[in-house]
Amino acid sequence: MIVETFVVLALITFFAFKGASRLRHLWQLFRLMGENKFNVPMPISRLGALDVASVIALMALKYIYSFLGLLPKPQPDADGVHILLPEVTAIAKLRVTNRDERRFDLAAGGPGKDKSRRDNRIMFLPALVNPMLSLLLANRNCPVLPFGCVNTQNSFEVHDPTIARDAAALREDNCVVMAYFGGPERKGRRVKRGMEFDIRIVVIKFDSRGHGDAVMEQVITILAYLPASAKPKFRPAEASNDEPRVAWTGTRRNKVSLGLLSPRDWAAVCKDYNPIHMLRPMAMLFGFPGTIAHGNHVLAVATQQLLTASDTDDERFDDMRCKMIYSEAPFVLKVVFKRPMVLPLDLDVEYGLVDGGGLGLRVAGGGKEYLAAWMT
Repeated sequence: MIVETFVVLALITFFAFKGASRLRHLWQLFRLMGENKFNVPMPISRLGALDVASVIALMALKYIYSFLGLLPKPQPDADGVHILLPEVTAIAKLRVTNRDERRFDLAAGGPGKDKSRRDNRIMFLPALVNPMLSLLLANRNCPVLPFGCVNTQNSFEVHDPTIARDAAALREDNCVVMAYFGGPERKGRRVKRGMEFDIRIVVIKFDSRGHGDAVMEQVITILAYLPASAKPKFRPAEASNDEPRVAWTGTRRNKVSLGLLSPRDWAAVCKDYNPIHMLRPMAMLFGFPGTIAHGNHVLAVATQQLLTASDTDDERFDDMRCKMIYSEAPFVLKVVFKRPMVLPLDLDVEYGLVDGGGLGLRVAGGGKEYLAAWMT
């Protein structure tokens, strides 16, 4: 009887302590989301299910704050085009595990190795640090209501391709991730459908002497929908096209096929459980015909297919493909998402050569272009 009593008391004590620990953790996260500059209390790649659920709940809480008038509002800039946004900065550590790699390979549809059997995952690191975006959008100093926001374009500046392709060298004790929203350098831009704004994420690796170098810099452009009456009013301007000229081959070489449940595989890597990717009713509530794919998920599948793509009829393509995959020189990958990719999808991938050097790829189907990317 004494033994049974001791066991029961031990279990009660354990669960009470664990519950209290969880509550303290949630309270800490809630407090952090009220600060303009905060340190994430765990490696950003190690957010658990409770952490993700808490971040989603904190995002939902912002709608209550907005209804009560407690959420800051974007202020129109004097130029009548830009929107002033409060500055929010987040800092976190990063720890990469084999489980992360397996999850990425499952989502990207391949073993994550090139023909030389070396680890090669171009979009792996951007996916791992993506939770920094969610934390900034959940922050109560950020005036953006996050549900329904869409990623319109991204820019990845890879300074160290070796580490970016094989991020296993990044550990909690040698890597820091920094994320920035708003401030004088990152004003919002009034566009036809609402406001576009940028979030900058930098991954820094430190050596044994404490010297840090940027491995990758990422700029994520987000569209937040605004009513037509919101100020500043949208003013049509001359259309500008910054996209490079690409000589597309006209041949569909690969396909990106994703089912209704595919976003769950990608969300397991990037922790982006935005309901427009997960729930059809919520996606339709925000004006989409159905659940839509993560843009970076489609890009990851298409770029991983580059590892085995070849063109015996065009040596220039094969040379440029190998340069992008194997080169140790820094490169820039830019992607523009042209239209929502509604699930399920079965789209073609086409490659091309960029004028001035570089490799282009686009995802298309039914005569429509959904995604275009360039590696230069």
